[in-house]
Amino acid sequence: MLSKLSETAEQRLHLAVITIAGLLRFVNLGFTDLQAWDEALYAVRAEGVLVFGSWVDQAEFAIDGLYSALHPPLYVWLTAISFSIFDVTEFSVRFFSAVSGILTLSVVYFLGRELSNRSVGFLAALLFGLNPFVLFFSRQGQFDSTLTLFLSLAVLCLLISNRRKSRTLAIVAGMITGAALMTKLFVGWGIPLAYLLWIVTHRKARRERGMQLGLLLLGTILVAAPWHVFMTVTHGDGDIFFFLNASSLVERSVSGIEGNVKPLEVFYYFNQLLVLFPAGVFFFGFGLLKTIRSREAEWWFMGLWFLVFFIVFSTIRTKLAVYLLPMLVPVSLIAAHQIHECVRGTSSRRTFSLLLAGTALSLAWAASQVWRNGIKSVAGSIARFTFPSAADLYLVTPLVGILALILLVTALDLRRPFLDPVRRFLLPLILVPSLLLCCYDVFILDTVRFKDGATELAELVDETDLSGIVVAGYERNPQLTYYLEGLDIDWRDDITFRRVIPPKDRAEFRSWLTSEVVGETEDVLLIVEKDKFIRYEWVTADEVRPPDWSPVFDSRRYAAFMKKPVIQHASLLNGPAGPVVVYPEL
Repeated sequence: MLSKLSETAEQRLHLAVITIAGLLRFVNLGFTDLQAWDEALYAVRAEGVLVFGSWVDQAEFAIDGLYSALHPPLYVWLTAISFSIFDVTEFSVRFFSAVSGILTLSVVYFLGRELSNRSVGFLAALLFGLNPFVLFFSRQGQFDSTLTLFLSLAVLCLLISNRRKSRTLAIVAGMITGAALMTKLFVGWGIPLAYLLWIVTHRKARRERGMQLGLLLLGTILVAAPWHVFMTVTHGDGDIFFFLNASSLVERSVSGIEGNVKPLEVFYYFNQLLVLFPAGVFFFGFGLLKTIRSREAEWWFMGLWFLVFFIVFSTIRTKLAVYLLPMLVPVSLIAAHQIHECVRGTSSRRTFSLLLAGTALSLAWAASQVWRNGIKSVAGSIARFTFPSAADLYLVTPLVGILALILLVTALDLRRPFLDPVRRFLLPLILVPSLLLCCYDVFILDTVRFKDGATELAELVDETDLSGIVVAGYERNPQLTYYLEGLDIDWRDDITFRRVIPPKDRAEFRSWLTSEVVGETEDVLLIVEKDKFIRYEWVTADEVRPPDWSPVFDSRRYAAFMKKPVIQHASLLNGPAGPVVVYPEL
């Protein structure tokens, strides 16, 4: 049907479908609560910009000073603008992330069109945009969705500037790369590095491309240098290594920080690709191998874009799943190119059979965290030369059965092909399940999975005549900072605030907390952060409640107590408010 449309009409149809898919990001975008870490951390900075008027340097009022203010402020500025337009709400925090997510789909479409044709661009945009992982982070008030937009747009400008030999576009690409560096530290340098490697490994027009690289760097420095220089002079006394030291870059790379060292180490992102991009990962891998062999000019640049980010992030020891987000743009483009070739029938039956089998295997692997944990436990037992436990063997039995069935069907198909007709249904087989998963996340899961109780707890604080608040839990909590309007970082003086740090021994929690609040009056609210007593574990309200304090509030994440009887708040006293799913721990 599309073949009967004019080029303009087809492109309009593609962009309309992509826009509709992108608009999923705005459904229920104001869900509560803000995520307890990055979302709330940078929302506090953005609110502080409006309260204190410091747009360039937020170190004086940000959580832990430079700890959070060291990150470039572009998304913080956008959020502050959003607050000015829509008021201070969860929707405002996420607005520009969602906008960036929609725009990135269009950029991916035009990248695919420039590299191959409109059909490849359309498929790549949907592979990327209907990925639940990508959708998740484009609905979070974090830097990563906007960063991915700038990286993708810079690459698109570079491709067009090379074709047209446009030096103006090369400078524009650099300025957009500078915007990426103003969104997140260091990451934007991956694009100039990939472009440099492309020049070195692809011999054609090196002189012209060398000039383009120089202009790219010039544009990057023009945009990114002023703020970085200002912060270096202001906080680093002019030390040129200020950002390297203050961001703990060496420690992040060598030893890891904040508990984000993963057991899989350098194999972590291999596993993440299988889990987060299962429907296209084998098509991508096959396409990447073909690209490495052929060094086909512009596709080779896409391959280098992926490889630079993949190798760097795999090498450093601090790892988060979100680091995969910028890589998924070239991954989607290369996968879309190979899927398009398969649908057209240009790949052999044997190749298609193997790619189909790989896709089925990756889907099975991605289907259940329980299965994956079981496989890892069995593998660990074998590595220690011990027999796996019966419980682990029971866990992995369904997965092993599915894998065996897939291999059997593939072996039969290789001997006497019968799966080739699946080609014509390949696109709906890949895209429809992704669409359904995205709809489930947006319309159902997001309504319950982030209900920590912070919004209701803030309402309780506002409705109760309090002289002070005591919070029990280790380290900072940006979520509480945001919902208590900066009470714990001295933005308010109407209520006193004190944080008490729990001991390491779980058996001491109740007696320790009892002694900590022994002298508090009846108008003091005691808040227990259930997840901040033991890392990766949760305590219960009954486990830590001092004997002479009455419960007044209980949610998934928080419990609150007062000395005098009060009207119990809302309906959160009797159980959690819903499950939580966090992608970086997949």
